[in-house]
Amino acid sequence: MREGNIIAQEDDPELLEWLAKANQDGGGFVSAIARAALVADWENYPLIRPLLVQLRAKYPRYEPSEAVKSEIKARGRS
Repeated sequence: MREGNIIAQEDDPELLEWLAKANQDGGGFVSAIARAALVADWENYPLIRPLLVQLRAKYPRYEPSEAVKSEIKARGRS
């Protein structure tokens, strides 16, 4: 089992930003799911990921800003 970074960070940095904002600003259900994803281990994260993708599409208000997306892309090129 791997340890270290938050799994969502290695999976999809933009999704990690969505999770952070949904965890902080989301309603009860969305916030609870986002929190679960942020603390999920390598064994359980793949179980919740399909739900995260659907929730991200349903709740675009938690999307990272264009500036944050540009920064993420710039980090990926480094």
